[in-house]
Amino acid sequence: MAGQAWKYSHQLDERDLAFLQHDFITIPMGMEYYGFSERTLIRMAKEANAFYKIGKMTRINRNAFDAYLREQRKVPRVGGKLCAKS
Repeated sequence: MAGQAWKYSHQLDERDLAFLQHDFITIPMGMEYYGFSERTLIRMAKEANAFYKIGKMTRINRNAFDAYLREQRKVPRVGGKLCAKS
């Protein structure tokens, strides 16, 4: 496994392992895996400078996008109020 994925191998399932094999993902793949809408996924990928479009083909650099998500992670809400970061 590439990178740090081996540290979490006991938590990964077949879907995660198949996803980790791709350096660049399509919009539908990202929507399914991350659970974002198309518009949100594209907006966040552009903010992360991970969005690539060549002609009609669009791809997202998974490594750059994952790094952006880790950096910008949202703190979960409890009872409608933001929790303190740990």
